[in-house]
Amino acid sequence: MVGGRFCKCLNSRTLFSAFLFLSIFSLLTIHTKGMRAATSGAAATATAPVATPPALMEVTPEEVTFVNVPAGDTYTQTVRLKNLAEGTLQIKRITTSSKDFRIAGILLPVVVAHGTSESFTIAFRGKAEGTAEGQISILTSSNDAPLVLQVKASTARSQSELTASDAGIDFGDVAVGNSGKKEVLLTNSGNRDLRIGGISVSGRNFSLSGATAVNLSPGQNVSLEVDFSPKSARRQTGTLTVASGDGGSLLTIPLTATGAPSSQSAVKLNWEESPASVAGYVVYRSAESAGPYVRISPAVPSAEYVDTGLAAGHTYYYVVTSLDADQVESEYSPQISATVPVG
Repeated sequence: MVGGRFCKCLNSRTLFSAFLFLSIFSLLTIHTKGMRAATSGAAATATAPVATPPALMEVTPEEVTFVNVPAGDTYTQTVRLKNLAEGTLQIKRITTSSKDFRIAGILLPVVVAHGTSESFTIAFRGKAEGTAEGQISILTSSNDAPLVLQVKASTARSQSELTASDAGIDFGDVAVGNSGKKEVLLTNSGNRDLRIGGISVSGRNFSLSGATAVNLSPGQNVSLEVDFSPKSARRQTGTLTVASGDGGSLLTIPLTATGAPSSQSAVKLNWEESPASVAGYVVYRSAESAGPYVRISPAVPSAEYVDTGLAAGHTYYYVVTSLDADQVESEYSPQISATVPVG
């Protein structure tokens, strides 16, 4: 028995928006009115503005900030010194007012030619939760007054935490001889680098694809795909285990699935062809209403697709997208459902 279902696929299109930013700078001129003498015979004397000597050394950045450094970790930032003078300048000495900050990466004294730069590193090691401030003094041959660079830092409690997009994965019913796929997103939710040494799955008929060893910076994530391909019609369980770089366990996710009798029936999908030129259509399926959906077809050239290897008595949910010439997909079409008959 073949069940027919119809859906309308949205046209594929890409919307480009251009923004033009215009910066307008206004020159503000301040006029100073002369003052009349309060007594006769007193002459008003104009005071000439004091010229500020041009800077001979450019410091980049002008202020250094370390934000939420995990306790026990050392973070560094690079400072660049550029000679703006006509001749050469010598960097004689670089000192810090606080022992929380260390200077490295430069051998002093050093001569800097006109228009060239030298760099050094400021290192901060977080010891306990709190803040720290200091000044970096840079003494050059230009004058006796050193250049002063402000440095601020904050230390946060060290946290190593790996989280998953799903606390548990249930594949539902999967027909014997067919396969079900689930994507899992692992995220470093802590504030320090995290090393994943290995990822594995236990349980018959479960398998894993994707990265199994990776370094994650805070906020970074990695995607995995877990597959269930039942060989018999029964309930099955397993576990996805994520190990740390030293072999300890970072995370475990329970896996559940049911192998269901395979139906000889199929679901035939038809939809209206897009009036715009398309390179093909892609069909997605889910065992749950509103997804998440899994791609089940390659790019098909015509507006129909036959889905086979389904579980008897099970309801499936479908959406379709269209592809343009650049292989950019449209949004999902409206969802339709089909229930596979028993027997």
